[in-house]
Amino acid sequence: MEIVLIIAGNSYSTQRAVINLYDATLDFPGLAIGAKLTPVLASLMEAGFTLVDFDGNGNVTTYFLVREQVTAGCNPLTAVEGRLNTQVTIQTGAGTESGTLILVGSDVIEILEPSGDILLIPASSIESVI
Repeated sequence: MEIVLIIAGNSYSTQRAVINLYDATLDFPGLAIGAKLTPVLASLMEAGFTLVDFDGNGNVTTYFLVREQVTAGCNPLTAVEGRLNTQVTIQTGAGTESGTLILVGSDVIEILEPSGDILLIPASSIESVI
């Protein structure tokens, strides 16, 4: 997780909010003391940061932003790649399901159970694959 904390104050000479202080877990272009706040916030949000909290008193405002890092290989569907039309056992929070893997979608898999029922399992529900 990447974190940025910005403290900005109103500049009465420029009539804009400027960065007075910041603390960040990364180097970010434009994030500097004296920089205009609005373009910096816009750039951070375009880069995937989310504004979690802000608080101020009219003269100074504090902004807290975070960006979750997506780790490569965390997609649970990678465990079923190349296993189409084979028997799989899927462990989910709701229990264990077994059957023939008949579809791997972008965020769901489809299993044909021995009873003939077709079961859709969202990728977010998959805990393990055997």
